[in-house]
Amino acid sequence: MIVVAEHEADLFEGTVRENVTAAVGGRTTDAHSGAVAAALTASGTDEVARALPDGLDTPVTARGRSLSGGQRQRVALARALAADAPALVVHEPATAVDAVTEVRIATGIREVRSGRTTLLVTNSPALLAVTDRVVLLHAGRVTATGDHERLIHDCADYRTAVLT
Repeated sequence: MIVVAEHEADLFEGTVRENVTAAVGGRTTDAHSGAVAAALTASGTDEVARALPDGLDTPVTARGRSLSGGQRQRVALARALAADAPALVVHEPATAVDAVTEVRIATGIREVRSGRTTLLVTNSPALLAVTDRVVLLHAGRVTATGDHERLIHDCADYRTAVLT
């Protein structure tokens, strides 16, 4: 199974908890509770919940419009991570959060997805720094591969894409 977490994934009417646990059939049984808890932490949704009036049980309006962009993004990421799929594709999972939160999310994704295939589509230095391998594409072609640090030092096109 491959899970794809879109850049602007929609949330649905319900609670924050229901939006996250939808990935595991809508409930957190003992078999799923560890994956859900890890996903909440890795995505920063645990922090979002602490700021909401009813925590994870805070109602979410249709399409998640009752949450900020960064909150929506973290809840959608938590849902994708909670699915615990063997392969996950994530597109720009942290564009609506501050730099400190982005670094925490990058570290969280790496920890939660350890040992499984995760494809990050991003130009975020924080996210790229925690990957095992970076593939730079230009006009649909691979123009460079390597780890983030090596590409920053050795590839001008990569530096331009990531640092500007």
